[in-house]
Order: sequence, then C-alpha cells, then structure tokens
Amino acid sequence: MQIETEQSGEDTVLKVSGRLDTLNAKPFEGKLLEAVKASNGAIIVDMAGVDYVSSSGLRALLVAGKAMSPHKRKLRLKTLQPQIQEVFDISGFSALFEIS
Repeated sequence: MQIETEQSGEDTVLKVSGRLDTLNAKPFEGKLLEAVKASNGAIIVDMAGVDYVSSSGLRALLVAGKAMSPHKRKLRLKTLQPQIQEVFDISGFSALFEIS
C-alpha cells in the first residue's frame, strides 16, 4: 500500500493505492490520525488506487472519522472503485461518509 499526502488549501488529500487490508490498516490509520491533527480542514481520502478493503480498513476510516467529529470537520472519500463502493454500501459505511 502507498499513501501520498498533499495539501489543497486547508484540506489534506491522502491518495491511497493498493490493498487496505489487515496488514496495512494500522499504518493507514496512523497516517489518517496524523492528518487529522495536522490539518484544520477536511481530510479527503482519494481511493482511486485501492482495489481491496477489509473490515480492518473500514475500522481505520471509522476511527479517523470519529476523531474529526468533535472538531466539526469532515472525512471525505472519493473515487471508489465499483467493488469498493459495493463493500461500503453493504456494510452501511456509505451512509457514514461523504463519498464522491
């Protein structure tokens, strides 16, 4: 898994590629939480390069989303592959995040 971080105004964009599985979920969560602390804007996770998401990966996103909630900030997801979108729809995570 690879994660590239870039700034877009006040927002932080994390471009993720590879598998978001049990092996990669903790480092991914760490990067997300670092971004939450370092940014005052939204966190946007560009998942165009992600081809697999496990329950551990979903959990990492949930933890980051909850960390942002008290600050009234958003965790947004974008460019989900169709099979990843299906995982989010089936698990109910589509309702938890803004997805574009």
